[in-house]
Amino acid sequence: MTTAERITLLRRRILLSKLYKKDGNRRSNIEIIENLLSRCAIQDTFIQDRKLEGEFSEWSNENLIEGINNNET
Repeated sequence: MTTAERITLLRRRILLSKLYKKDGNRRSNIEIIENLLSRCAIQDTFIQDRKLEGEFSEWSNENLIEGINNNET
């Protein structure tokens, strides 16, 4: 089995696991939609946090450089 086939099989298993509850009963359409929406919201928050972290890092570096330049003069 190739790596691509393994990944495809794993994705299918994950998707199937989302269709059923821990007790083995099938989830309703509303439960599946809520699950997917909450997952998207978590991913969006994570992406926004990473962007803010990058912006803060740039701002911090600029302030550090300005501080060094001011100390040299």
